[in-house]
Amino acid sequence: ALVRNTRLRFEGLLLACCILPALAVIVLGSTLYNGWRHLYFLYAPFCLLATGGLHALTTAARQPRVRGGALGTYGLAGLGAAATLGAMVALHPDQHLYFNFLEDRATPERLRTRYDLDYWTIAYRRALEFLLAQYPEGPLYVHTRDTQYREILPAADRQRIAFVDAGHADFYVTQYRAEGHSGPAAPPPYAPVIHAHKAYGSTVFAIAAVNLERAGADAAPYRAAYRALAARVPVVRDRFDVHVDEQAVRWVRTACGPADAAPRFVLHVIPMQAQDLPADRRDAGFDNLSFYFAQRGVRVDGACLVVAPLPAYPIRQLRVGQWLTGEKRMLWRSDVPMPSASAVARAYGAAYRALAPQAALHRGEEGFDVYVTRSAVTLAKASCTAVDTASRFILHLTPADPRDLSGLPFANRDFHFFERGLRMAGACLAAVPLPAWPVRSLTVGQPQPETERMLWQADLRLPPAPRAADAYRAAYRDLMAVAPAYRGAFDVYVTADAVAVAKASCTAADTASRFLLHVVPARTRDLPPDRRRAGFANRDFEFAWQGAHFDGACLARAALPAYPVARVRVGQFRSGAPLWQVEIPMAR
Repeated sequence: ALVRNTRLRFEGLLLACCILPALAVIVLGSTLYNGWRHLYFLYAPFCLLATGGLHALTTAARQPRVRGGALGTYGLAGLGAAATLGAMVALHPDQHLYFNFLEDRATPERLRTRYDLDYWTIAYRRALEFLLAQYPEGPLYVHTRDTQYREILPAADRQRIAFVDAGHADFYVTQYRAEGHSGPAAPPPYAPVIHAHKAYGSTVFAIAAVNLERAGADAAPYRAAYRALAARVPVVRDRFDVHVDEQAVRWVRTACGPADAAPRFVLHVIPMQAQDLPADRRDAGFDNLSFYFAQRGVRVDGACLVVAPLPAYPIRQLRVGQWLTGEKRMLWRSDVPMPSASAVARAYGAAYRALAPQAALHRGEEGFDVYVTRSAVTLAKASCTAVDTASRFILHLTPADPRDLSGLPFANRDFHFFERGLRMAGACLAAVPLPAWPVRSLTVGQPQPETERMLWQADLRLPPAPRAADAYRAAYRDLMAVAPAYRGAFDVYVTADAVAVAKASCTAADTASRFLLHVVPARTRDLPPDRRRAGFANRDFEFAWQGAHFDGACLARAALPAYPVARVRVGQFRSGAPLWQVEIPMAR
């Protein structure tokens, strides 16, 4: 029947066209160039097969013996179309960011890190509209990957937006794609992000202010950093003043134009020990960490501030300067010895000796011993070769308070040994600082580079972070000297920068319920865009995250934001119902 029936032969051919190429890729392990685009030709036979199937269903449903078949078939097809249409309407105007419902869309930033979330940068129009609304007067100088969406805007708005290179820009708009010739992959690490647009929990684009005069309050730390540098004596005076410490190199130029920031910034790091370099840099004898202004620089009050972090291994010397790429020559150059290098080496040796009498949280027969203190995770091995430190180390930290990572499951602190470690007398040691927030558990190990199979791995649950009981006790004594803003189930104290709840006779049952803290700003515009309709910032917290029991009493403290606050709502709730609640106005 299949041979004689032309229609069945055609449908069988379509089915084979859908299945066989995908099966061949799976079985043969074929290379797919540019991802699944290599198999997009399957879309045509798939659509034809689906259309034929729908036609067959509707034809069968119209037969007299099938009662209500037509209505049911058209109803199901309509429901399928309505589900897709409903999702598109709900996500408007980001309906182009479609993802299969089988994909995990709940994990924050998962789609951004696994897919080209906005491949055609359609959402860039919304970035331009945000800038126009946020800055209603004057021209806007923007550096971005794609510029065509300006033409959609009204003529008056188009005239206000100028797309310029990085050296002239006030704002970067980025979609976190790979670094390319047409725009930055991500905001410069030292530029405050003034707006980030998300869909499905993942960032579609972000706007960073690289001219801090346009960043408002977000620029305060950078202005302070610039003023502090201006008061210090640089180690190099040239076209840029250069300041060096153990953590970073900072370039400063007071009167700075685009031409000053255009050349590539040269940073060559010469270590005390060649084996601390990546394998592909050992022949050269230095690590090349050079970069462009767009990657690490910001402008503030007409000046340029550029900051580049240094690796953790002991450094003998730095080479700094600027390189004219077009002319292939150095514009200026200076060699800077690192007087602290020998001190760093001594510190590593002392740290290694101090570990000997301590009990490791993990003893690795094939891997590394793992030690955890309040401030760092340290990996050590007594008999250590270059092979042991060749593979990348993974270090994933899970917070006790999920809000510390804005919902992300863990903080990724992966590193290479040359960034954090040192070899000495046949042994090796690497240390990674822990964040300020309490860590509940960590995963540490080394994957094999070729296969990503784990050479060794340890999943460690940390004991409750030791609370600074003396500090809590002292803070409690200070609070007892003043009258609380509210007396009730808990006494509530409010200062300019924090809210504290305290109780003199306190049990674990008193602190088991979640604490409510809603911060109502004096200006609604100070809230993130997604909180402005609600009118307050939600800072609810668990006592275990921000409090401590001591001497029969208890105290918890939550910091207030830097912007002016009109009033705060404080209380406790269980299963969504308030146990107690009070609203306290803030003194202006």
